Amino acid sequence: MEFNWGDSIRELMLVEHPSDTHLSRSSTPGGKSPLARNDDNTLNTHAVLFDGTAAALVILGTGVALGAAAVKAAPQVKSGLISLRSKLRRRADETTDAEAPVPLTVVAEVDPERSDPPRLRAV
Repeated sequence: MEFNWGDSIRELMLVEHPSDTHLSRSSTPGGKSPLARNDDNTLNTHAVLFDGTAAALVILGTGVALGAAAVKAAPQVKSGLISLRSKLRRRADETTDAEAPVPLTVVAEVDPERSDPPRLRAV
């Protein structure tokens, strides 16, 4: 895929170079050179350039296919989530009804021999 850009041509390319290398910086700001260099910046090899049109078409096609699949599956996913939410709500309502709290009555025991309330002592 070529683009005529004034007095130069720009091409979409797919670049391959060894994983332990990086591309050299070009003298053009933001650009890269097809020279593959090591971490200590010594020249290792040249990168291999492939036509990027096929790669761009594959990426574009994959994106379109995934988007179409998401649009097609969205109603089923939404329906399943609504169904799951209602089941969870019903189950939560059933457990709260079955486990309703029983009111507790607190009864104070009084020693019949003592008429005074018990006192707290400091130890």
